[in-house]
Amino acid sequence: MACAAHWMMDQWFGGRPVPVQAVAMVAVDPALRGAGHGKAMMHALLMEAHAAGAVLSVLCPATLPFYRGLGYGCGGITCQWSAPPTAFAAPRSVAAVLRPADPLDAAPLALLRRPLLADGNGLPERTEALWTLALCPDGDPADLFRDDDGYIAILPPRERRLAVADHCLPSGASLGGATALLAGFRAQVDRVTWSGGPEDLLALLAGDGLRLEGREEWLVRPLNVAAALEKRGYPAGLTETATFEVKDSLTFGNCGLYRLEVAHARGNISQIEQVVETPARMEIGTFASLFTGHASARALWRAGLLYGEEKMIDRLQRIFCGAAPWMPDRF
Repeated sequence: MACAAHWMMDQWFGGRPVPVQAVAMVAVDPALRGAGHGKAMMHALLMEAHAAGAVLSVLCPATLPFYRGLGYGCGGITCQWSAPPTAFAAPRSVAAVLRPADPLDAAPLALLRRPLLADGNGLPERTEALWTLALCPDGDPADLFRDDDGYIAILPPRERRLAVADHCLPSGASLGGATALLAGFRAQVDRVTWSGGPEDLLALLAGDGLRLEGREEWLVRPLNVAAALEKRGYPAGLTETATFEVKDSLTFGNCGLYRLEVAHARGNISQIEQVVETPARMEIGTFASLFTGHASARALWRAGLLYGEEKMIDRLQRIFCGAAPWMPDRF
């Protein structure tokens, strides 16, 4: 009647890994839709993940209302970029010579990618299956090129478009080598396409003709509010406290008043019965967007999704500031 795939992985927030449940391929028999089978299955999956130690559930939605009803909130974005290969033709002062590498051996690539996980928000620590999806999106291995700092994987040109399957280009040298590689296809293709974040380095370097082809949001569902807050990292040098209330219709023990103390980039959380200051209040889906940094506390407050006194909102603003969450992976 209904089916889904799910697995455990780590997703990085605030410079630290957070255990999450990834959900994919959710489907219900068309003849049986509307009878609650999908909701019952998802509730069972969430309960199983909670028991297994996941503190968040993450998915790429086909529809929003269904998942919002289960307590999911927008967690981050995936941007689809494109540019003509000539946009990368400007010579770079530093450019590495990228050498061919084996796309079926992801172990060295994971090491190259690790610093990006700590610097950003939302990037998953890929499982073997996610690496296969990233480097073999059409079933056949992409052409992989790398140096000692980064890599880029590209698919064979098709209909005068060149698709970048995956990339990790953290240094000026590897970035220069990648742009030189892409510019070399200007006689064969009209557009280069790739997935990235809002501050994607290839997009920042592209010249005339850069386009944002699409922007998709992925969803997060907190399963254990207290554990999630203690697993993630926080801004270095910040010492702050905040008190807030979370409401969760599916519970998981999430409903209640919390006091969060942040120091030394770590969070300590406690559930409390009484408070001496007015707490901020929010539904679980709003907490999801605040937790990942997809929406700031002040933006949620102005939108009427987060309630409280301005001084408490400002505390949450400082605690959950950081890089905009994104991930290139779809599942």
